[in-house]
Amino acid sequence: MDAGGQLWDAIVVGAGPSGCAAAYDLAVAGQSVLLVDKSDFPRLKACAGGLTIKAVKALRYSIDPVVREVVRRVRLEGEGRSTASAPVLKSREPICVMTVRAELDEYCLGKTIAAGACFKRISPLRQIVRAGGNVHLLTAGESYRARFLVGADGASGQVRRLCAQGSWFSQGFALELQTAGPKKAMDLTFDFGSVRNGYGWIFPKGDHLNVGVYSPSSDAGLTRSGLLSYVERSLGTESVDHVTGQYLGIGAGGFEAGDLQPELRDRVFLVGDAGGFVDSLTGEGIYGALLSGQAAATAILAETRGAGSAAEKFAGCLAGYRQTLRFSTRAAAAFYANPDRGFRAMRLPLVRKILVRTYTHGLNVNSLAMRVAMSKV
Repeated sequence: MDAGGQLWDAIVVGAGPSGCAAAYDLAVAGQSVLLVDKSDFPRLKACAGGLTIKAVKALRYSIDPVVREVVRRVRLEGEGRSTASAPVLKSREPICVMTVRAELDEYCLGKTIAAGACFKRISPLRQIVRAGGNVHLLTAGESYRARFLVGADGASGQVRRLCAQGSWFSQGFALELQTAGPKKAMDLTFDFGSVRNGYGWIFPKGDHLNVGVYSPSSDAGLTRSGLLSYVERSLGTESVDHVTGQYLGIGAGGFEAGDLQPELRDRVFLVGDAGGFVDSLTGEGIYGALLSGQAAATAILAETRGAGSAAEKFAGCLAGYRQTLRFSTRAAAAFYANPDRGFRAMRLPLVRKILVRTYTHGLNVNSLAMRVAMSKV
């Protein structure tokens, strides 16, 4: 197949969760889809690899073959608190599942190719041109054209840089590594006393632990040496592997419900980290990646079928999630400014129950009760 000479219904740049989510839905609907990436798969990707149940339910297919552990307990630690006294969020039903990101990405890419998308590794983008109602992608030696373009190439990706330099976008940052798992079972842990304006995490993956640090601000000063010190303090080991860093895309909550992203050119959609769909409070990115990728596919199909403007459909599909992101941005500012206040609230059974449900299934009206409870602490 001559990928360069064909006019595609859509080209999706980036074959991670958001890109595969968009390409899968378009391919299943019979659209011609070119999915491109600068990397071969499997690839090493800095990501804790945890999927909340809301993310698992958003997927169009089961990921059971790449699930390492199912989590029903989450431990929340903070500075000056012993591990024994740390609040624990518990659920009879799964809260999230643990995957290895390289395995997850390769699996989802395989499903997307099987659905009918064409995958191609390309050299870095140099230019994006909109002409004659189509979008043209230019690399060092090749060009591709499509009716629509989906930018799913991450927080530092070229599609946003070439099309949408806007003040709405900001970056978080995370560093992670792997280390051997302990002989006894270990809870999934968030440690809010280890990072200023952020948290450390320990995610069990069966044969190893994924350990990292996150901040919604890329200026938080997270360093490799700081991460290694955290591992030594928390786990008593210096034996680590695969130390990697990753920028996270934040800012999609800056738009009011129904607004269009003003800097974007028509027929171009930014999804996942490229579109700022990471939750700044939790650092969760896969759920927003799936929602936004699927929204781009829905929008493209709507215009293709004469059911309205793709840009307006995209904005409408994501209005509710943008509201959630705006709430998370305010909550992150309040919580990270005074984590002790949040921990006092977590002593309340109602707050712990609401936290579990919100993290597992998403924000709902019951979260108003949590805000009321926290205001009384």
